[in-house]
This record gives sequence, structure tokens and C-alpha cells, in this order.
Amino acid sequence: MRIPTLLALSAATASALPTTDKLFKRQAAANAPDSFGLAYTTPPPTADGGAWSDAFKRAAAVTSQMTLEEKLLVVTGQNGRCVGNTGAVPRLSIPALCLQDGPTGPRPVDGHTQFPAGVTTAATWDRDLIYERSRAMGQEFYDLGVHIALAPVTGGPLGRAPAGGRNWEGWLQISLVLERWYADPYATGEASYLSVKGMQDAGVQATSKHFIAYEQETSRNVYINKSAGAFPGLQLTDQLPISSNLDDTVTHETYLWSFAEAVRAGTSSVMCSYNRINGTHGCANSDALNGLLKTELNFQGFVVSDWGGVWATQPSVYGGNDLDMPGNGFAGILGVFYGDELEELVNNGTISESRLDDQVNRIFTPYFASGQADKTLPEVPFNAGIGGPPLDVEYRLVQKPSTLDLIRKIGEDGAILLKNDGGLPLKSPARIAIIGNDAGPPSRGCGATGDACPINNFNGTLSDAGGSGYSQPLNLIYPLMAIQEQAAKDSTKVTWSLNDTDIVTAQATAAGADVALVFVSAWAAEGYDRSDLNLSGGGNALVQAVAAVNKNTVVIMHIPGPTLVESWIDHPNITAVLAPLLPGEQTGPSLVSLLTGEISPSGKLPFTIAKVVSDYPPNTILAKTQNETLDPQTYFTEGNNIDYKWFDAKNIAPRFEFGFGLGYSTFEYSNIKKNETFAFDTLAIQKTNEKFVGQKEGESLYDVLLSVEVDVKNSGDVVACEVAQLYVEFPASANQPVRQLRGFDKVKQAAPGSTKTVSFPIRRKDVATWDVIRQKWAVATEAVTFHVGASSRILPQTITHTF
Repeated sequence: MRIPTLLALSAATASALPTTDKLFKRQAAANAPDSFGLAYTTPPPTADGGAWSDAFKRAAAVTSQMTLEEKLLVVTGQNGRCVGNTGAVPRLSIPALCLQDGPTGPRPVDGHTQFPAGVTTAATWDRDLIYERSRAMGQEFYDLGVHIALAPVTGGPLGRAPAGGRNWEGWLQISLVLERWYADPYATGEASYLSVKGMQDAGVQATSKHFIAYEQETSRNVYINKSAGAFPGLQLTDQLPISSNLDDTVTHETYLWSFAEAVRAGTSSVMCSYNRINGTHGCANSDALNGLLKTELNFQGFVVSDWGGVWATQPSVYGGNDLDMPGNGFAGILGVFYGDELEELVNNGTISESRLDDQVNRIFTPYFASGQADKTLPEVPFNAGIGGPPLDVEYRLVQKPSTLDLIRKIGEDGAILLKNDGGLPLKSPARIAIIGNDAGPPSRGCGATGDACPINNFNGTLSDAGGSGYSQPLNLIYPLMAIQEQAAKDSTKVTWSLNDTDIVTAQATAAGADVALVFVSAWAAEGYDRSDLNLSGGGNALVQAVAAVNKNTVVIMHIPGPTLVESWIDHPNITAVLAPLLPGEQTGPSLVSLLTGEISPSGKLPFTIAKVVSDYPPNTILAKTQNETLDPQTYFTEGNNIDYKWFDAKNIAPRFEFGFGLGYSTFEYSNIKKNETFAFDTLAIQKTNEKFVGQKEGESLYDVLLSVEVDVKNSGDVVACEVAQLYVEFPASANQPVRQLRGFDKVKQAAPGSTKTVSFPIRRKDVATWDVIRQKWAVATEAVTFHVGASSRILPQTITHTF
């Protein structure tokens, strides 16, 4: 059947999007019946593929010696010990490649670290910590014999929907069980570059996901084989996945940005998404995979389907997907494609064997580039798949003591102090009351939350969220445990009540204490979106009840993303609010350092907390009634105005803005200036093919045009850190959001009275917009304004520049 292209939309969809979009018009006329409506064919990786040129030659040499059957084994998932496995080619010394979840550490095996989630790491705004987390995590994958880590979450989700189930996984983009980083393409791009580089510096291949416009869990429906009689309990459906409908400008300026940075970092693979993109399946979308990714971004590695993301062999192969997962694995429940069907299509000439060779080359090139072909990876037996052979599980300890120090540091620096009326740091209290199940252990020894634990009143502290992004902690040090240890040193009495629904006991415990620490959380997981933005398990009522009886109530929130606090935030007895988000297995020790004042909080929000749900853009999660249709559609009509940009555009006052966070000291900004020093891009491991208007030979979209500098002074009396942020304001004629983040830097451990000059490099892309007519980036020709300060709404320093 005929597959529509990326922007060859239905009449209804087309009417909802800009009709001046040149790409839209081109694609609408590009359908050819004999080519599945594909405007692009898959470009092969280039023989002079930059840092991978030697690896490409080795890959091509191996591929040329392979039989058709061997090639099919490599591009089709097989049963094996990992969540994804390719076939081995022993006679050519090619092993079965192991692909394994996930974004906070290997799962579902044991012996490794449960790392802080991407959203917590994002809240540090510390490039060093972002890289070091990924590097340490990559080492644990490597030590468990994993070739390809299914991480990081690069930009799917990005943060369009505050109720997205996976927002916590990545650098703050809201949705299911991926990882969330920042609700901003620039910041997510910075985190993606550093995360890919850190992972691959450890010798593990990174997977950047999910490509593209994957912003909700509702109706993401994977393919389910209706003949899977071995799974009678599954609910089968004819519903298509949700279609994310967006125009060319928003695609480039918001959703493609972070993937460009992942490609620049040399990511080995990119995972295509479950959702459709303007009507076409994400894993069969030639405009997205062959056009945007492999042509415009010059991606040299392989595209792997999300598990069950392939719905048919021929469209996916033509559309640019290289590796089908899980293929023959998972007992065929997610559809068995490629393999025998692809063999028949090659033999009858429908698909050329050169396209199959390209698929294999793309899989092998990063394998050789990673150095894995020249090493012997450990092979730890575990069985992470479904329907694979029974395997003995071998426990192997791969956690290093230095990793515990690292994740404790991330937990400390990623905690966000939202309110402080003198409640923190604690002032040597004689009696501390600990209230809330979120302070304690789970009801059984399965670690904090996630797939292995029940979701109920006794689930324990929320150190991680659920789904394929969840990982098992080696040893969870929960808050109550760590506070008790500190209290023993200080001769402080600690009492507690961990039943959230037993309000009488909670109040009785809190009433006589010098301080009541109330622990609350909000659950999120892959597979479904949050039903609301409230705290889970009656958390709001618990906070209000404790504040009613204790005049020094401190609230601690473990949350995955935007969570409403309006019903209690202004209560006079609530003296402080601290949000550690999802800090991983060292959640207790990292919290104690902040409570005692040993360390000043320095986390900043990577998303916006609104006063009411209606302050966020409407319809970012598909309406329930649409979810019951067979062809669900969602329209990205808010354009580039997601998160803080929406609040700015609509002049809505948030409760806590993007980039906000308090500490135990104060900082002053002064003396902003420009340094007009040009520098060529030296950071790209793989260069993209992104073009800009007026480009000359040797120039890159990522060349630095100038830097903006500002002085940051610690004006308080405590050693502390500060995250300085730069936002660009384009001229009104550019039709851009009011302000957009284009730089950040963390001033670390500044002594009282000290001043540091912070420098923000400004690249061409940072001051460019997408020209839909010329299909290139265009640098602003009118004056742009740079704003620098402590958050997206606190920007005291301003300077203009004309390029």
C-alpha cells in the first residue's frame, strides 16, 4: 500500500499547519506509486565518514564476504540473553551484539548502580556531571558485556506535554518511561552531546532516542501480533499509533535540534519512535529517517526500531530503518518482520541487496569504530528477553566506589530549593519527625519503585520512575535511613509515620517535633501518561495535615516533572520546599548533606511549574475520546512555544519558572560585555550536513561567532554554586518565542564575596532560524538581544548585537 511522506498530510492535517511551508508543498507532490511515496532513498554512509572512515572500510569488507542468510541474521533481532540481540557470524568473527536498556543503568540485571534520572542530572546544569554520569554508566554496561546501550533519551520526549509519562527519563522532555532532560531543545542538545560522548568514551555504543516528535504515551500503541496465542491476556487492537502532526519550522527549531547534537557527538545508533509523524509510521518514515536524519544530519550509524515499532517490512526498509527489534525475539508478540520476509523481497528483486548491504554496513561501522571488534567484552549470563532460552543468571558486581560518590554529588547538585522561609538548613533540632511513605523503604526488598515493586502506599521512596527506563538499585539508601544515621551522630531524636493515609498518626507524630519533614512523590512510568499533575497517594492532603500542626514543616518532593503545589505552597507553616526529583540509589545521603547545610542547594528547574493545569498549552496529551478512535491525531499547534516559551508568549506568571532555584547564599550579576572572537567548530566528531544561507567553504553552523561575558558575584556568606543562564531575543520580524535559552554555565563553590566571569559562546545556529523557502538556516540580520541572569524570568543583564 502507499505510505504518505513526512509532510504529505491529509486535508484535515494540512489545514491545521502553515501552508507557506515549502517542504510541505514539495512533499505533497512527491508521491510516486512505485516508491511508497518516499521522497528520499536511504543514502549509504560515506566512505570518508570523518572519524569513522577506517571503520566504514572494515565494515564494508566484512559485509562483502557475507551470504544473504548471514546479512539477514544481522538486521533481524534474534532470541538471546539481552533485551535485543543480533545474529552472530562466527566464521567472520562477528558476535551477537547485545542491546540493553536503559537510561538510568542496565536493566533488569543486578550488581550495578541505579543512577539519578536524566531530569535530576539536568537540574544540576553541570556539564561535567552530565558527562561523568554517562561515562560511569557506560562503564557498567561495558562490564556487563553490553555492546549497545539503549540510552540516552535525546529528544523524545522533549517536554511538550507536562503530563507525559516519560519526561523523567531524558533531559526534560515530557512523556513516558524514557529519560527527560530539559524542556528546551538547546539545553537538551547540550546534554545529549555530553551523554553520547560519555557513554561511547566508555566503549559502549550509544542509542539516541526516540526519533522524532515522540511526546506522549497515550495511544503510542505498538504492533501486537494477533496470532500470539501464547499471550491470551493481552488486549489486541486495530488502533494506529498516535500521529504527531507538526510543520517544517517546528521540526527543525525544536525537535531536530537535540538529535543534531547527538550526531555531532558520534552516536552509534538512533531509535525511531512508535508514533506516526504526519501520518506515517516513525520507523517507516523516509522523510524523517532518510531525509532529516541520514541526509540533513549526515548520520553515519544505524537506525534501530523501538521494540514493536516496525509494522511492515518493505516500508520500513525503504523508509530508512536498518535493524528490526525485537525481530524473532519476545516470542513474536511484537511482530516478526525482516528475516524470511526480507529474504523473499530481496530474492524477487523488490528490495535491492545493495540496500541490505547498506543496513549491515551501518550496523557494523559503529561496531568497528567503538573498538569492540578489537576487544573481548565480558559475557555475563542473564535473560532479559521474552521467549529466549533459559539462562542461568550470574551475579557480577560492576559498581565502583567512585560511582557512589558521583551519584551522591548529582543528587546534591540536582536538588532544587523552591521555597525557603528559614526552614533550611536545619538548625540543630532536638526532635525531627519524618512523615510520608516516600521517606522509607519499599514494602519488600526490591529497591525503589520501578517494574519490580508494587505501586501503592508502601512503595517506599521514589528514587526512579517506572518502565524500560527503570533500573534496579544495588543498595538503596533511603532518606529515613540516612537521616537516622546523621541523627545518631548529633544525638537528635527521630520519630516517623510512613503511612500516607493515616492522617491521625501523621499529625500526632509531627505535632511535638522541632521540624517535620514531609516526603511526597508523583509517580510516572512508560506506557501511560500521568492522569493529572498532582502528588500521588493523597500527598497534598498529607502536607496540609502536617502543616496544620507543625509550624516548621519542610516538604521534600520526589517528582518526575511538573507537579502542582498551589494548594499548600503559601501555607505560613511550610518553611521550606526542596525537590530532589529522582536522585537514584544514594537519595538519602545526598539529601542529608543539603538538610544539614554541609552543601548549599544549587539545582535549577529544567521545566516550569504552573499555578494551574490550564496555564500549560492545551491538548498536549491526546483527549480520551480521541484515544478511542482507530486513527488518533495530535496537532503541535503551540509550535515552538513549549514550557517557559508558552508562559512568556501568553504572559502567564508561573509558580516557579524554568531555570529557577534558590540556595543558602545569594548572587549578583554585573558588567555584561561582548567578545567578538571567531572560532571554527572543533567539537563535531561527525559533522552534519546542515546548511545556512551565505555559507562559504569550510564554514559550519556550529562555528562560534562571539562570546557574551558577565560577572557573577557571591554576595552572601555561604560557599555556594550558581547557574548563570543566557537567553536570546530575536527581532519581532523573526516570529520567534519571546526568549530562548542559548547558554548556561555553573559557577562552582564560589567563596563569599568572590566574583567569577562567565563566558557564553554564541554559535551561528544559536542566532539562526529555519528558512522554509530556502530550506536552510538563516542567521538573524537585525539586532538580537542577549539576556543573562539566574532564571528565565530573572534576567538583569542585557546586551544587543547585530550580525
